[in-house]
Amino acid sequence: MKDMKKIIAIICFAAAAFSCAKQDSVYKEFIVEGGHVYPAKVKVLNALSGFQRIALEWEKPFDPSLKSAKVYWDNYSQSLDVDYAQFADGNVSVLINDLEDRAYTFDVVNFDDKGNRSLAQELSVTPFGNNWLLSHTERSVANAVMDGNDARINMTKSTMEMTATQFRYYNEAGEKVEYEKILVPEENEMVLPNAKKGKRFEFRSAYKPEKGMDIVWTPNWSKSPDALAYALPTNTWDVTVTKDQEFSTFTVDKIFDGVVSSSNRWHSSRTAAIAKNVKVIAIDSKVEAGKEYTITSLEFFLNTSSSKTYHWIREVYLYIGDKPFDPDVEDPVDTYGDYTYKMTFNQNDIVQSMNLRASKAGRYMALVFTNSYNTSGYIDLWELVPYGYIASEAE
Repeated sequence: MKDMKKIIAIICFAAAAFSCAKQDSVYKEFIVEGGHVYPAKVKVLNALSGFQRIALEWEKPFDPSLKSAKVYWDNYSQSLDVDYAQFADGNVSVLINDLEDRAYTFDVVNFDDKGNRSLAQELSVTPFGNNWLLSHTERSVANAVMDGNDARINMTKSTMEMTATQFRYYNEAGEKVEYEKILVPEENEMVLPNAKKGKRFEFRSAYKPEKGMDIVWTPNWSKSPDALAYALPTNTWDVTVTKDQEFSTFTVDKIFDGVVSSSNRWHSSRTAAIAKNVKVIAIDSKVEAGKEYTITSLEFFLNTSSSKTYHWIREVYLYIGDKPFDPDVEDPVDTYGDYTYKMTFNQNDIVQSMNLRASKAGRYMALVFTNSYNTSGYIDLWELVPYGYIASEAE
């Protein structure tokens, strides 16, 4: 019995050995002698976002057997070969161009001189593109007026991620020039030398994300809503005032004589009952049809005394239209219809500007003075300078 058990054990051992040997022959050919070799993977992988591109950076490996790398993206459907011999010791930097405005996942794999590949180092990053650019707001023009031969442009504050604003305009010779100076985010005023008055100008801005590598200019230029305004030639204009609202020689025509002087000014009536009435200055620029001025602002010169008690103008309504305004109507504010602009003056400043929120064109204007800081109702205006341009000549 013992011999029989021994024989059975020997037979089972032999069968098992035969079976193991047969199974080993199946997978033995797939085993790499000494185990699979994985070269060192990429270290310290970083990325910088650019406009429709990405810069990938990582440490160049110290191991001399590592000869190259490969960058994969879009689920390994796209790739870029990297030859480490092209880079000095230190960092490796490669650019991936022509990318869309979306998130990407990049895998970087090292290869040694025997073709062994490392495990992938992965990094997700998003470039910025046209969709990003369209989400940014351009500056607006706050004011644009001629100052001698130069144009003084005031812009609104810079917007998110804005780095600069540049301008192009017509010079005195009628040439369109791109100004070499730029407006930086911390500033809002630009002076354009030798500009042609009455012409529109153009501007555009550049943007850059806080951690981006590219500065991107908007591809299209924005045109100024108004042309470069200038002091209009009022010496040929007709100006009248409400009946009996002139005192002595201080007639209303003095507001357009170009002289700021106590003897060259308009002073309303000094008859108490009349002085307290509403007063209207009616203006006819006498221009031909199609040449009407677009008014952007009015500059009021008050009494040159620093004492605010002599600055009497308080509330003024401005009307601009294509028909004459009668200065003697009983209720001008009700009769004239919608006013173009309404302004309340302070008593501190000698020169005060009425800057229209929206410019308006028309041959005729009316200024309606409804009240006064003076208890007797007096109004005292030394000079009035309208600013504007001719729309048909602005392009």
